[in-house]
Amino acid sequence: KKYDNRLQIIHRTCLVSGIAESTLALEIEDWEQALPSNIRLAYLPKDGIIRLRLSGYGVDEDVVDASFATLLENVSNYLLAAEDKPIEVLVGEWLTQNGATIATAESCTGGRLAALLNAHSGSSAFYYGSVVAYDNSIKEMVLGVEHQTLEQYGAVSEQVVKQMAEGVKKLCKTDYAIATSGIAGPLGGSEEKPVGTVWIACSGPKGTECVCLYLGKERKTITERACIQALIKMYKYLQK
Repeated sequence: KKYDNRLQIIHRTCLVSGIAESTLALEIEDWEQALPSNIRLAYLPKDGIIRLRLSGYGVDEDVVDASFATLLENVSNYLLAAEDKPIEVLVGEWLTQNGATIATAESCTGGRLAALLNAHSGSSAFYYGSVVAYDNSIKEMVLGVEHQTLEQYGAVSEQVVKQMAEGVKKLCKTDYAIATSGIAGPLGGSEEKPVGTVWIACSGPKGTECVCLYLGKERKTITERACIQALIKMYKYLQK
C-alpha cells in the first residue's frame, strides 16, 4: 500500500537479540497482522542484533506509542533496549550511570572492541584500557594466564578467555572486563575448533561468564561479529 509522502511519519525502534529473525517473525505474527493499516513494522538485523522499527503514517503519536508498548511486551524475552542506540553506547551509558569502569583483553578482535568502547564522547568516564594479547606470551606475561592452561586447553578455550578477562580486570583495576579469543582464519582452524570459533568472557562482581560462538568463515566478518556479540553479552551481564 502506498502512503502520501506528505503525511507525518513517526518512528519507534527497539533492539532485540538472542533469536533468529524468522523465528521472531513467527512469534509475533499475530500481533503484527493485527496492527492498524497505517502502522508498519520493519526488521533490520545486523551482527546478532535485530532493530525493530515501528512506523506510523499520518497517525497520532500516542497511537504509535500504544502499539510500540505492546511490541515491547511481545519481545520482552529478547529485548536489549527500547531505544535505537549502538550497543557500545548502551554499555557505556550503563557504566557511567552506575559509576563503574571496564577494561578489555583481546586476541582475535585485535583492538576493535577497544575502538568501539572509546569511540564516543564521555568514554573516559568508564573505559580504562585494553591489552591486545595476540601472542600467547603476552597472555601469560601481561594478563597472567597460566602456561599450563594454555598448554592443556589452547588459547581458544573457556579456561583461557576466563583468565584473560580476570587478568585484565585485575591489571587495570576495573569493575568489569571483557575478553575475546578466537580463530578468525583463514588459517588455524581444526575439526575441533573450526575457523569462526570465538570464546567471549565477561567478568565483574557477579563472577565470570563465558560463551562460545561460531561467527562465520570470513575474517573481517568474524572479528566484527565477535565485538558486537561481546558487547551484547556484557550488556546482558550488567542488567542482571
